[in-house]
Amino acid sequence: MNPNVKPSHNNLKSLLSHGDVAVGTFVMEFAVPQIATILASAGADFIIIDMEHTTFTMQTVGQIIRAARGSDLPSIVRVPSIERHFISRVLDAGASGLMIPRVESSDDVEQIVRFAKYSPEGDRGVAFGIGHTDYGDFRQLDEAKYLAEANEDLVIIGQIETVKGIENIDNILAIGGLDVIFLGLYDLSTSLGVSGDLNGKSVVDASKKVINKAKKNGTVMGSYVNDFETGEHWIHDGVQMFACGNDAFLVTCRFAEVNQKFKNAFQEVS
Repeated sequence: MNPNVKPSHNNLKSLLSHGDVAVGTFVMEFAVPQIATILASAGADFIIIDMEHTTFTMQTVGQIIRAARGSDLPSIVRVPSIERHFISRVLDAGASGLMIPRVESSDDVEQIVRFAKYSPEGDRGVAFGIGHTDYGDFRQLDEAKYLAEANEDLVIIGQIETVKGIENIDNILAIGGLDVIFLGLYDLSTSLGVSGDLNGKSVVDASKKVINKAKKNGTVMGSYVNDFETGEHWIHDGVQMFACGNDAFLVTCRFAEVNQKFKNAFQEVS
């Protein structure tokens, strides 16, 4: 193993820190390593491997992470909840970062950081010679340097997607620890009583409140979007990180579009 190995194949934090836009998607259905390679070849800036709403096992997640590292594609894992065993295992597998759903308090942020970062910033358990160090002879690793760089490079994304999260956004931002605040618009719309109305006034107003506070705090903003047309306005509001759809959704939409063009053309010549 190269003793100068970096903690993760992660240019996402650098991209965001320079004020650039980052576009990726959720991986929710294609439980094969090749999905990471395919999305990397399509130009994705990151993928979010979802463990909240999928049947993915830890083994599946680990295999996708390995392929992502091999393609220099930052991989974020959305864990189901704030629990040590979820957070530590995906990071040990080599994930570039974490997405935590339903962050609602400063206590949530404290616990996330404690589980995700090595001492002295947190209390993450230490294991070398596995996925996150790309295997090899870890005796050649500068362990102190590696741990410090791992803490620095890690991307921690907190989802604000409930009324409680909106109400507590000042405390969530004040404590630090989150690199990105990410709007979960479907859950947020449901929490506000207007399920699915992503561009409704109450959802937009709540979202803009979070965006404006994050800007003042110097925290990067991210959001889910279905497509460019419905998500373009968030660029003007200061959102940098976009997760567009998911793997199954993108395939469905693209095939439906091409399929309809053939059907229309056939009708014209029939």
